Amino acid sequence: MTIIKIDDDIELGIVQMEERFKLFETVDENRHHLRKWLPWVDHSTSPDSYITVIQGWQENIDRGTGLEVAIYYRGELCGMTGYNMMAPGQGRAQIGYWISKDAEGKGIVKRAVKGLIDYGFDTLGLNRVEIICGDKNYRSRAIPEILGFTQEAMMAEYEFLYDHYHDCILYRMLKKDWISDNK
Repeated sequence: MTIIKIDDDIELGIVQMEERFKLFETVDENRHHLRKWLPWVDHSTSPDSYITVIQGWQENIDRGTGLEVAIYYRGELCGMTGYNMMAPGQGRAQIGYWISKDAEGKGIVKRAVKGLIDYGFDTLGLNRVEIICGDKNYRSRAIPEILGFTQEAMMAEYEFLYDHYHDCILYRMLKKDWISDNK
């Protein structure tokens, strides 16, 4: 179910239960690539491990506390993005994203996140969007930096990745500062 059409190549859509097989396959094929920065990858052990995850995403949508969506590039699921945390009544949300290794370098994540931000400000009524990236995850950090986000904080030992804590950077964009056409 498409909710945001980004351009002729990219759409964002709510993950349907039957897509858990493709979602698992994409994560499984990219396990080494994704595991470096995402603490949940080892919990993805089978397509059925996504049953409760997809149900949780739907519950978050229903409550207005999240909006996790698949990234479809030319009709193929190649990653995820979305508001993994929304504060109802506060106008604040946090974006996360990941993409398969073979889809990197095509500007897919940048365009998807830009479209998601437009949707957040224009449709969801958000006032503040945040992105948190590992301080050494330069590919991920490039997204908020290219889109004109402000680096707000360095958060020491913010996230635990399997066997160590790592520092993260908090980026923010306020609605009044967002100029969509320039990105």
